[in-house]
Amino acid sequence: MGSMVTIDVKAGAAAKQRDDAVVLPLLEGRKFTPAGDKLAGQEETRATLRAWLRRFDHLGKFGDIGTLYDVPGMFAPRLVVVGAGEERKLSLNGLRRLAAKTAHELDKRGARDVAVYLADLNVRGASVADKVRAVAEGVWLGLYRFDKYRTKKEENRRPLRRVTVMVPSRRDLDAAEAAVERARAVCAGVMFARDLGNEPGNVCTPEHLGEQALALKHPKLKVTVMDKKAIEKAGFTALLAVNQGSAREPRFIVLEYAGGAKKDAPVALVGKGLTFDSGGISIKPAAQMDEMKFDMCGAAAVLGVFRAATELNLPVNLLGVIASTENMSGAAAYKPGDVVTSYKGLTIEVQNTDAEGRLILADALAYAAERKPAEIIDFATLTGACVIALGSQASGLMGTSSRLKKALARAGEDSGDRVWELPMYEEYQEQIKSKIADIRNIGGREAGTITAACFLSRFVDDVPWAHLDIAGTAWNMKGSEISAPGATGAGVRVVMDYLASRSS
Repeated sequence: MGSMVTIDVKAGAAAKQRDDAVVLPLLEGRKFTPAGDKLAGQEETRATLRAWLRRFDHLGKFGDIGTLYDVPGMFAPRLVVVGAGEERKLSLNGLRRLAAKTAHELDKRGARDVAVYLADLNVRGASVADKVRAVAEGVWLGLYRFDKYRTKKEENRRPLRRVTVMVPSRRDLDAAEAAVERARAVCAGVMFARDLGNEPGNVCTPEHLGEQALALKHPKLKVTVMDKKAIEKAGFTALLAVNQGSAREPRFIVLEYAGGAKKDAPVALVGKGLTFDSGGISIKPAAQMDEMKFDMCGAAAVLGVFRAATELNLPVNLLGVIASTENMSGAAAYKPGDVVTSYKGLTIEVQNTDAEGRLILADALAYAAERKPAEIIDFATLTGACVIALGSQASGLMGTSSRLKKALARAGEDSGDRVWELPMYEEYQEQIKSKIADIRNIGGREAGTITAACFLSRFVDDVPWAHLDIAGTAWNMKGSEISAPGATGAGVRVVMDYLASRSS
């Protein structure tokens, strides 16, 4: 992930800032926000800005960027004007994207220290602190790059070094500074998850995931990593079945963070940690199989949340559970037609060895439920069907708790890490009935995302539970404004937003 650019907050007029550049938003229809109006109202700058706007080079369309140099009446050598589009359509997620696009441009153009007035935009229902957090997240997430394995890195002699987010009044400073600190911790968690996801499968093994969990340090955090021998002793037999075809040992990782009151049951976070998924005997097509290094992004999300929560000293109790293995087709690999007994004791007929994630999650969820948490949230790159249903714009959301699902949906909208609920009607459970075991591990072509969630539901007992299928959101090889091509860190922001609201 490298070092994060410095972000701070300040109040003051655009004309008086001495940074390399001042960034002002322009609304569609060539309308400035209050900070821009104040600058344009100065006698020295009025004629220059009016003449520039009359040229119709810059209409304020979302993402348009124009630069004016040596504007009379300004100390800064550059005035960068960023199109914000229609103000009534602007959301916090749009503000994140706009901040990310702006940071990209400034980083390329050699402006090292900049003052940005993007929090001057009006976003319906958002406070100044909300807008500052969105801008900070956009800058940090947008500048993320994973170039660890490039021997020749792209050189930028004058990279962006400091971003000062300008706020309307000195009265806003305390709340804005707290917003930046929260954004810093959350983005560090997202970038940690991205780094883990982007590592190649020969580096990010189950053992490596265990080492990364142990590297998280906090006085209130305890981490336990079970090797194969300990896993056998504990009885995580579904995890061991999936591991049979791999030469690499599995790991079962448990994280316990005691940030809340002793009497409070923890929120359990469960992650799928398939560090490489060949499909096993039911082998995947060769095309894009390299992307199956991302099949551990659920585990990465759990570790990312713990990184962020501990950095913020979040006042909640958390239990993290990660089951990790490869799914390979070695001589001892489990086979279609096998019957596997899970940690909970339920027997599972294996009809497709490429539906392995739900098997290892069965053991992880059952263990988490056994610990009597307040609720369980799991993260998993579980089904290709979810990619078909929702694409890369939202993670699939299913579960047994209406309250938890509604809260996660709100957190998804606020954080921009969106989720969309799919139904789990009782009739879907019929599709995973087996003739020779308790359940089977696939439910046929119809409603594949939902029947996978139905399978998982058998292992959570009566604990309130939500399942996030991040198969479509965990990685994006095209990239976006706030995510370079590769792992996205999906799941971290939505759950951190939920935990923050839960603990407030």
